[in-house]
Amino acid sequence: MSVAQRENQNDITTAAKIATTGRLNKGQLFRSLSHSLDNAFSPFLHQGEPEDYKEFVEKSPKILYAMECIRSVRAYHKGRGEDVSGQVVYSNRGKRFFPMIKAYLEEEIGYKSGVKWGRMKLDEVEIIAGGMSATRKENIKEAFLDGVVKIIIGTATIRARNAFLSMGN
Repeated sequence: MSVAQRENQNDITTAAKIATTGRLNKGQLFRSLSHSLDNAFSPFLHQGEPEDYKEFVEKSPKILYAMECIRSVRAYHKGRGEDVSGQVVYSNRGKRFFPMIKAYLEEEIGYKSGVKWGRMKLDEVEIIAGGMSATRKENIKEAFLDGVVKIIIGTATIRARNAFLSMGN
């Protein structure tokens, strides 16, 4: 837990204690639980804005850990002269920060953007979320299965389409 997360968590815990003192305030208690889950993902979901993608990832221990795992998988495959395996990053929180995770993977770990797939250009890191066209989602899925898209970052939209993730990779 980062310093910012610890400070946030102290405030959240105080709010939860207040909600359970005297007459139980279930609404406040559940809001505190939700804030705690947000804070565990990243302190920026609870409070503040990161300066850039690097600060977002590096001040969010769970996200930084995931990025380092992805880095190690990539290095393992590259070191063996193999194609890098596909990976999925799923979160039901922090959708507005997904572009920062994508930027970190491209700028700090070395995944490429503008990779040719058929007549299209896609990125090795793509985001799938609600509000996208079915065609776009399908193209990303097929490119992932073909090994062009290496990482998919997504919300429940990818969880609902989970069957494709076990096919071909």
